[in-house]
Amino acid sequence: MVKALVSLNADLASSIALRYACQLANMISMDLQTIHVEEADHEGHPPGTGWVRRTWEKGLLETAQEEISQLINAERASCPGLTSPKMFVGERETEVLRELEEEPYDLFVEGVLYSFSSSNFYKKIRSKLYRQAPCPIILVKNLVSLKRVVLLLEDGTDLGLRVTTFSKIFEGADVEVDLFHLKFQAAGRLSFRKREEATSISRQEDSDDVLKAAKEMLLASGQTPRGSRMVHDTPVKIADSLRDYGLVVSYISHSMGKKSPLLELLSRVPSAILLCWQ
Repeated sequence: MVKALVSLNADLASSIALRYACQLANMISMDLQTIHVEEADHEGHPPGTGWVRRTWEKGLLETAQEEISQLINAERASCPGLTSPKMFVGERETEVLRELEEEPYDLFVEGVLYSFSSSNFYKKIRSKLYRQAPCPIILVKNLVSLKRVVLLLEDGTDLGLRVTTFSKIFEGADVEVDLFHLKFQAAGRLSFRKREEATSISRQEDSDDVLKAAKEMLLASGQTPRGSRMVHDTPVKIADSLRDYGLVVSYISHSMGKKSPLLELLSRVPSAILLCWQ
């Protein structure tokens, strides 16, 4: 069973993330635990210590509990396994990270409203929570149907990490899986083919070593990819070609800079993203 922690606030992004997590829980054997951290700065500086401090925190949590419970109750009909959220007062990233480290979670899920800003995405993945998270992360941008999944592959990266992570989470799930071997090109340059084929996706199943290796790993784990393809284009156009997928599986590394073409692609993909640190 996959054990997932879903971060919630009383906002649209969290509602989308919770619905997506419930959709996933209806596809696989999954234990969903929700968490909310009420940050003290939102209500001013905490007063004093001892009884005064505890009373103040209790009041904050009671108000937050009502809001988060409404969010959870709205999904219980389609996701009966939802339990009461874990509630904390403190600094959000610190408290969520502590929960992830103290419990054996297999997955962390949170929502963020879709934006074209690559700088905001970069700031998100460079946060303390994302850099130190001990498990893979699903970042949900839109509520999409989780029927098609694509694994993004690049030369010189650890294919096994993505395949193993995907296979562990989606064991026995009825999803269509595609493999995309990415070959980025700079904006404004001609494609490797004719201009009218600039966004073409060519089948390379028999000649591409990266695709062949990933396909063999998937088959060994009990998953059969629907298609294996090499994609030649700019990050923006590749991102647009991925909009019909319910989940995009990718790696990220601590050495990636703001100008990384993969980061630009991931920031522009409207679908949910499963991030595996390499």
